[in-house]
Amino acid sequence: MGPVLILCLGNPLRRDDAVALHVAARLSARPEPGVEVRTSARAGLYLLDDMEGFDRVVVVDAVRTGAAPPGTVHALPLEAIHAPEGPSPHAIGLPSAVARARAAGAPVPSRIQLVAVEVEILDEVGEGLTPAVAAAVPAVESAARAAARALAGAAG
Repeated sequence: MGPVLILCLGNPLRRDDAVALHVAARLSARPEPGVEVRTSARAGLYLLDDMEGFDRVVVVDAVRTGAAPPGTVHALPLEAIHAPEGPSPHAIGLPSAVARARAAGAPVPSRIQLVAVEVEILDEVGEGLTPAVAAAVPAVESAARAAARALAGAAG
């Protein structure tokens, strides 16, 4: 079985949306065997290109559910997310993109785990994480490493 991909999503110019990029830097500073770390600012169907060639993927991202305070880390399989469809095929979320690709018979990873951190500012242009989100970066890193280890030990 090939390596596990940790795909960290974010935009460095959208405040807390960059949290996964900070996590990627920490993961890359202490690499683990059998794990590849990549970053992407893409969304929807384009994320499938970023995952091409991998059977097991951990996606690290920012999320604002309002159900938990900023800095809260969520770890769950992609199948547990029930995201609404976007307003167009260009604005669909990862769960919908994976479902559509599978329905079309396109190759997609068999196991996708999401590690997300509740953020405070997701849609404001600027640099720098808010304090609660910055403080959560080590916990997000740990959760991403744990998810990758679990996927590495799991059969597809």
